[in-house]
Amino acid sequence: MQTSIDLPSPLGVVQTSSITSTGKILSSDQQNNLKDAVKRSEEDKLFRKQNQLNDMEEFEAMEVQNGDKTSLIYYYKALKLDEEIQQNEEQINNIVQIRQKLGMIEGFLMKKSPHWFQGYSQRNCILRNRVFRYYDAENKKVQGVLNFDVQSFQLQELQDKNGNTVEFILKPLGQTQKVFQFKGGTVDQTKTWVQLIKLHLQDSIGTLKVLNSLCSYEQFWRFDRISSLQIMEDAEDGDIILFQGKDINCHIQRTLTHANFDHIGILIRLNENQLYLFEALPMHGVGLCRWNKFIICKWNYLYHKVIYRKLQVNRDENFISRMHEFVTENIGKQYSFNPTKLFKFKSTMLQDPQQQQTRTFFSSELVAACYKHLNLLPKEVSSTQYSPGSFSSENQKLSLRYGSLSEEYLIDFEGE
Repeated sequence: MQTSIDLPSPLGVVQTSSITSTGKILSSDQQNNLKDAVKRSEEDKLFRKQNQLNDMEEFEAMEVQNGDKTSLIYYYKALKLDEEIQQNEEQINNIVQIRQKLGMIEGFLMKKSPHWFQGYSQRNCILRNRVFRYYDAENKKVQGVLNFDVQSFQLQELQDKNGNTVEFILKPLGQTQKVFQFKGGTVDQTKTWVQLIKLHLQDSIGTLKVLNSLCSYEQFWRFDRISSLQIMEDAEDGDIILFQGKDINCHIQRTLTHANFDHIGILIRLNENQLYLFEALPMHGVGLCRWNKFIICKWNYLYHKVIYRKLQVNRDENFISRMHEFVTENIGKQYSFNPTKLFKFKSTMLQDPQQQQTRTFFSSELVAACYKHLNLLPKEVSSTQYSPGSFSSENQKLSLRYGSLSEEYLIDFEGE
């Protein structure tokens, strides 16, 4: 477990103690690199946000004196209000800390079809972390995903003449007539499901505030989604985030690589409740971005969509140690993407410390190099041969040496 302590500082720069999760004492240079990495990554997004949005009301100018020269620097207003940011961060962290780990349940239920002539069909159902999923009992394909953190639901109980709950209905709030009606094999089984669903609903974002925009999408329950707060709670070292950017360069890159994504980063925890995005950025190189800052500043608006994939693997001490080692050794390195890299098919070991220090990365190259460091990808293939799309579920050729990547989860930021 990480033992470092984060203290608030201007513009979101994180001050970190000198002890890593592995007990290794960092030098002052390494500590400075860690702080600079956070600043670089977040400043990159600030710059992109500043230049992309037409609504300049979201920004305000500050005069900066450099010798005899005075220049204007534009800050996203959310970052100027340090007290407001700290309050928002505390609010998000409090939600994550207070929410208890709820019990999960899995079993077969009978689901009522919306078509009267079809009656009931057996479904394998799972309730975990405020998400109710049901699968086809035969082919095991997911049929519906009801995420209580991204859509508000009302629970209705249908009772028999003795007052026993024999069926239950989950009704999404909003402009929809869709309902999800289930019953167990016995009254006791139905009662158990209803009791647990009540607990998961009571502790969900959809109960704290009314969330009804999701149900306006056609067949919204068919697509697996996850809230940005759920990622704060559940993400682990090595999980990945895929991005589909809005600007023209992102579109060109996706066209050239025949993929849906143009950027990728890795999630890493540097203490129990502080989650970071580790990424290589064109302007500022390899850096770290706090996930709660990503939420607060609404940087998701830089992208058409943001996707989460969990790395399903046993994270023992060696795994965590190597992951943190890779991050520590590579933060601050420069970004580079050029045709020469694309023609480098085989990996080469950099024995010279100077070469290691001057090594550069583009986003997917960084992720591939990290996965190779964790022995998840073959060493002989160059990291430059991986694009962001290589890590999408559409790429059936990606094969990890151990573990696997989960299905893709569309991240919902509207709940915050």
